[in-house]
Amino acid sequence: MILGNADFIAENGVVSGAGTREDPYILAGWEITVPSGEFHGVKIENVSASFVLRGLVINGANQLEGAAIRIGFASGGTVDKCTITNSVNGIEIISSTGIAVRDTVLSVTGRGLHVVGESSEEYRHSIEPSTELNGYPVLYYHDVDGETIEGQRTTHLTIAASRGVKVLKNEIVNGDGIELAFVEDSTVSENAVYRTSPVLTGSGIHLYASHRNEVTKNSLRNNRLAGIQLTLATGNMLRQNELLANDVGIRLFAADENTITLNSCFANRTGIEVISGSNANELSANLIFHENTKQGIALESATANRVERNVITNAEMGVVMEAQASNNTVANNSVISCGYGMTISGSYNEINGNLLSLNNRGILFPETYTRSTTRGNTFRGNVFSGNTSHLYTNLDSEVNWFTENVFLGPATKLVSDNGTNNRWVVAGVGNYWGETPMIDENEDGFGDTPVIVYPAGIQDTAPLASIDPEQLEVGVLATLEKRTLSLETADGGLIELATLIANEGHEQWVGFQGFPESLLSEFPGILFQYEDEGERRFHMNNVDFDLDIAYFAADGIFLDRQTMKANSEDLYTVSVPFQYALELPTGTMKEIADGSRLILP
Repeated sequence: MILGNADFIAENGVVSGAGTREDPYILAGWEITVPSGEFHGVKIENVSASFVLRGLVINGANQLEGAAIRIGFASGGTVDKCTITNSVNGIEIISSTGIAVRDTVLSVTGRGLHVVGESSEEYRHSIEPSTELNGYPVLYYHDVDGETIEGQRTTHLTIAASRGVKVLKNEIVNGDGIELAFVEDSTVSENAVYRTSPVLTGSGIHLYASHRNEVTKNSLRNNRLAGIQLTLATGNMLRQNELLANDVGIRLFAADENTITLNSCFANRTGIEVISGSNANELSANLIFHENTKQGIALESATANRVERNVITNAEMGVVMEAQASNNTVANNSVISCGYGMTISGSYNEINGNLLSLNNRGILFPETYTRSTTRGNTFRGNVFSGNTSHLYTNLDSEVNWFTENVFLGPATKLVSDNGTNNRWVVAGVGNYWGETPMIDENEDGFGDTPVIVYPAGIQDTAPLASIDPEQLEVGVLATLEKRTLSLETADGGLIELATLIANEGHEQWVGFQGFPESLLSEFPGILFQYEDEGERRFHMNNVDFDLDIAYFAADGIFLDRQTMKANSEDLYTVSVPFQYALELPTGTMKEIADGSRLILP
């Protein structure tokens, strides 16, 4: 342990040298077994003298928070021909400059090389590929503006202090993942970062203090922390990434103005997490699913973020807004078959046009026991259907506004307002109360008798007398393009159908899942439009009514037609590749048969 220049003495392992660049202190030839409970084999901090660690053999650094070698707040050090075995973490370089690592072998179960710094200069180290982590060369690049790093298979890939870099089609297995530090205007695409064994590594891709980068079409699987993490990173685009069975799919940590869109999050503990003062990010059109998901999208300390057009199914909690989540917008999401569709403890948020269907509870204000107050949120135009309980507000809630929401079923029995001064009429408009009888003698669109919301006893004095399904914002479906579809029948006739066009992954996944059967009459069908012909299967999970489906080839020629049964466990497909599939309520496809053709725009 060397905690200053004065500690470079023989008793601490120095065998020669004067600490200058020309004659550095040499610590060489030692075999170090780290005692149980100790964190480091060699720890050198707060030094300006030059030094070399040469030929050290270190084993047994088994603390998760430690490392075999830790170099902190140092400059001009070298690690040469060292061997680290039977340890969790290999080498940590913290807030240091000009550190060299070469001809060193790291055999560890955690992070091999971990570099942390507060400036780009603290990432300008000479880490040579002669350094190996678990049998693969460590790839560490800095100042590589405009270069392409492609097709490497390794356990560690870092790019630092660079612009305009392309990181393409690399594979990082059971190692440190891909790290971008102080990197701008670069592309990270079609890489695979994953574990095949439970090694104690970090995130798959980490952007630290890196801005305006595109992270697209990567596969991040089974990483211990996040599939992708942004830390102090601004203006990045994360698009069409596949995040499977990580602890967190995507984490934003003190990261602002990033766009997170069209990503697929499967079986992560949390799909997307926004924490530590992350502001003004857009989370849109992502798909988050699987019963192992505890939280679909979680906002903790987060302000002015937009959560829009996402699909979340089968999670324990769909959208979570903690007490310090404020001034966020959550709109046109479809949250289906979750334990809790949304849990809200934050304030001054806008929750608009979401579909909350088939959940145990649609929206829950968790009890805070006076630790915080949930206030000033606006809930507008959300559709609640098939939930065991639609809405519960806690004792510590006040002045939240509810307007134009659609509570289907025996709605007044499924809504519980326990707060103070929550408002159920905004600008003269109340909510729709499902099976509650409404009389509208003056035909102004509002029921003549108020609806009382218990146990608070608050009145909705302007309940909606009726609703038009085509005018409702039913989650993601409300954002799909509407088009009049034309089909030519075998006898030359023409059929025109109102349809929604589903051509993105989250749209195709959700389809009619969770859609209320009571709104189905006159509602458009859905045309699933794919980029090319292929073999695909359809399911009826979370669909409470039968559907007819017709399949069409790339040229629009009709292939086959089937009836899919409500909530069936079967998978439906056709025996030949297809490019288009049309779903309509059952019984409406009688004229679509052999010889029919979809007229393509």
